Amino acid sequence: MTENRELTELVERARQGDGEAFGQIYDRFADRIYGFVLRQVGNPADAEDITTGVFLDALQQIGRFRWKGAGFSAWLFRIARNDVLDYFRKQGRSRETELSEEQLRQPAATLVDEQVAADWEAEELRRAIRRLSPDQQQVVLLKLQMNFSNRQIGEVLGKTEGAIKALQHRALLALKESLEGSAETQE
Repeated sequence: MTENRELTELVERARQGDGEAFGQIYDRFADRIYGFVLRQVGNPADAEDITTGVFLDALQQIGRFRWKGAGFSAWLFRIARNDVLDYFRKQGRSRETELSEEQLRQPAATLVDEQVAADWEAEELRRAIRRLSPDQQQVVLLKLQMNFSNRQIGEVLGKTEGAIKALQHRALLALKESLEGSAETQE
């Protein structure tokens, strides 16, 4: 059975009240949702709490889920995005994404010189991403780290594919300018 067909059957069973099917959905998506949330809130304990809330919300709302648009994973990530926004509203904090060193760390290089260069580049990338708008940060996160399509990102962010393409284009231009600017100051 293909993965999409299996997911469709799990969702349909969960919509009918099958707790085991929902548990399998949880197992399939929990790590990805947690990673998405953690990259935004920066605190593992808060990320765990929010992730739990996402799945409680999904369980309560799964009867209303309809197969349209980008699909189930986009629907689930949209719930996660909304729960993260609620978290920031309750905290009275800005929605600015704080990415820690571990969250965007490049794979370790084998040579010391390569490691130093990789560490510097990763830090510059983290700084450049923090300077993006919150929507641009989320597009970069969903596109590059979660490998979502523009359609799925649009579903998560509540925007059209065209708007996502524009956000992505502006984000990549801003990253390029920022990284080129920091490279020039290092020379």
